[in-house]
Amino acid sequence: MNKFKLIQLVAISTLLGSCAVNAPVVGSGKVSYGDSNAVETVNTDFGSTDLNMVASQMATALITSGKINQCKTYTVSKVRNKTDQYIDTENITQSIVNNLSNSAQVKSQYVLSSQEMQNQVDELDRQNQSGLYNQSTTAKTGKMQGAQCRLDGYVSNITKDNGQVKDVFYVFNMKLIDVQQGTQLWSNDKQIRKDMTK
Repeated sequence: MNKFKLIQLVAISTLLGSCAVNAPVVGSGKVSYGDSNAVETVNTDFGSTDLNMVASQMATALITSGKINQCKTYTVSKVRNKTDQYIDTENITQSIVNNLSNSAQVKSQYVLSSQEMQNQVDELDRQNQSGLYNQSTTAKTGKMQGAQCRLDGYVSNITKDNGQVKDVFYVFNMKLIDVQQGTQLWSNDKQIRKDMTK
C-alpha cells in the first residue's frame, strides 16, 4: 500500500471514529412506566387526563340519565375538534363507546358509525362476492341494523395569554339525537380550565 493511500485510510478512520463518538445516542434516557390514570400537567394542551375525564364523565352522565336506553340501537359520531390545537378525537370517541358498551346499565346495542362502516362493507363484499365461501355460511348483505339514536360531540376552547399567565378553557359538548325524528333526547357539557404561570 502506498503512502498516500495509507494517509487517506487513516484520515477516513479518524473521521468516522470522531463521528461515532460525537453522534447522539438515540433512546439513551431512562424509560419507566407511569400510571395511565395519573394527572398529567405538562402543559395547557388537551392531554390524557382530559381525555379520560371527558370520556368517563360524559358516558356516566348519559348512563345515569337513562336516555340511552330509550334507543334500541345507537351509534357515536366521531367527536369534532373545534380547538386551535391538534387533538386525536378518535380516541375520545372510542373511549366513550367503550364506557357505554361495557356498562351493564346500558341495554341499547351499539352499531357501527359511518367512519367504521368501510371495514364492514369490505368484509361483506369479501364473503359474498369473492366466490371463495359457501354461501350458506356467509353473512348476508342488507341485514345490518340502523342506529335509532346518534351521539354527537365536539370540543372547543378559548385561550388567553397575557405574557405571564396562559389560561385555556375547554368545553366538551355531547348530545343524543333520535335519528328518525331529529329530536334531541339528551345533552351535556364538561368544562375544563387549565392555567400555566410563566
